[in-house]
Amino acid sequence: MPKRGINIYKRKDGRWEGRIKKEDAEYAVGCASRKYISVYGKTYTEVKSKMEKMKRSRKVGGKNRHTLEETMNIWLKERSSRWKQTTYATYCQMANKYIIPLLGNVQIDCVDEQMIEQFLSEIDKAKHGSPLSDSYLRNICAVMLRAMSYVRKKYHYDMDIPENLITPVRQSQIILPKKQDMAVLEKYLLENSENDTCLGILTAFYTGIRIGEVCALTWDDVNLSDEVIYVRKNLQRVKSDDTKDGNTQILIQTPKTSTSFRIIPIPPILLCHLKEHKKGDGQYIIKGKKKPWTEPRTLQYRFAQILQKCRIDNFNFHMLRHAFATQCVEQGFDVKSLSEILGHSSIQVTLNLYVHSNMQRKKQLMEKFDISIYQSYISVV
Repeated sequence: MPKRGINIYKRKDGRWEGRIKKEDAEYAVGCASRKYISVYGKTYTEVKSKMEKMKRSRKVGGKNRHTLEETMNIWLKERSSRWKQTTYATYCQMANKYIIPLLGNVQIDCVDEQMIEQFLSEIDKAKHGSPLSDSYLRNICAVMLRAMSYVRKKYHYDMDIPENLITPVRQSQIILPKKQDMAVLEKYLLENSENDTCLGILTAFYTGIRIGEVCALTWDDVNLSDEVIYVRKNLQRVKSDDTKDGNTQILIQTPKTSTSFRIIPIPPILLCHLKEHKKGDGQYIIKGKKKPWTEPRTLQYRFAQILQKCRIDNFNFHMLRHAFATQCVEQGFDVKSLSEILGHSSIQVTLNLYVHSNMQRKKQLMEKFDISIYQSYISVV
């Protein structure tokens, strides 16, 4: 029942929901009309305050506010100079493929949590092939809400931005390839290191660098006298500026984040192979057939062929990075050093991904309590 005669209800999930009647407007996904806009909050007072604020904003030119299509275009255009081209391409794809087709004609002050729920269900109905992951759906919502926040601040709109309804995805424990398979792969790469593809994969195997980083690696980046590798570029295929035509292009840019720019000591087992097969400065470590470089999807294809030759179940190239990091933890690397070698944005990322105890280790620790814990503190009379 409504509380105190106002259209505010307490939901089964514990939140409060208020409804504001709307007239002569299209507010739902896919241009369907809605009679009410829902407002949510943790308390009755919070919802009532939001409803009053929304009603006031309606009286002051609310219907002239930007649509989501206009909002996305403003945000993408004015913020693009701050992003890497790969980031810009990703945001454009989310906007043009999901947000604008389903919500483009909706005014941004009409977007609430109920509409976002419907939007997510419409994406689910319209999807083709594999379903979108919760992580990707959360990113789509985050992009939309960031654009709304930017336009709200730019034009001084008095409006609330709804919350992202997709909760952060908890990082699941990584299932690594079998150690016997990794041993077979290692042996094959060492025996065929004269092949530039094998040498590049071997470099990733012993340093944990990303696939885009190893594709961008040239012999200029390998200092054999100092025995270090400079990771300062990343090679990716991204959509061209005209994201609607589906065209893509290869882009070589600075690494993923500022912490991804790093200097990695070369382990002795890798150093001897790099010295033996060194090419001229400026040449890419992994060459292409028609280009001087090899792009990530081609390297992933070559990697899959090697796994097939070794009779190893196929796994993604990025798993080499996880396997390297896990081995480092088992060898006793301190977290700070490992984090810097991997180029993580923070130590916490490394801790969450790799530093965890297995059941055998837990049992070993618990077996320490084979005698009473506190008896030694009893004074002998």
